[in-house]
Amino acid sequence: MKAPSQIRRRSGFSLLELVVATAILSLVLGAMGIVQMRTRDASRISAAREQVESLCRRTLDRIAEELQGVGHSLLFPDPSTNLGTGTIMYQHPTAVSALGVVTWDTPSRLALALDPDEQDNGVDDDGDTLIDERRLVLTRNVGALNAVSTTICNGIPELGEGESANGLDDNGNGVVDEAGFNVRKVGDLLTIRLTVQAPSGAGQVNTSSIQTSVVLHN
Repeated sequence: MKAPSQIRRRSGFSLLELVVATAILSLVLGAMGIVQMRTRDASRISAAREQVESLCRRTLDRIAEELQGVGHSLLFPDPSTNLGTGTIMYQHPTAVSALGVVTWDTPSRLALALDPDEQDNGVDDDGDTLIDERRLVLTRNVGALNAVSTTICNGIPELGEGESANGLDDNGNGVVDEAGFNVRKVGDLLTIRLTVQAPSGAGQVNTSSIQTSVVLHN
């Protein structure tokens, strides 16, 4: 027989061991939850960034297609200064006679306009995280009774990325105080610059800036 004083082997876990195991499990699950949350946030931010970059590129491609081959002398206002312009009226050639006379279509215009729910006051009036944002409006048959205007992009900032309203070329691209949409002519080359913004959550803003150039018609 075993002596009464002999220590018997225990079965199961003590209360202290259960408490410690539960605490460790909670820490592990908590850490996994934090990792999953951060991964989810990173994916959401990445998706939002890709979305605004895609919008910026699609819009710029459409603008470049719209301005391809427009008349060299039919641009108004003249975008040759170092300010460029955020509003441009233009015409496309539609036919050329045997004598070389060019027929032009009715004027079209690309212009920045303040978002309908915003005021130009440095405040986020519509609560979308963007301040004083603009939209780019394409108007066909400018000045005619059948003129039609279409918004082709929203979320354009008042100034291009890296610019401040101080009379200087802050971002070093040769344009002074450029707007979020800017067109500048140098010789026969028309350079188009576009900046688009979109909220990414938690008060953050994603920004995409792209530029391209098109050749003007003589």
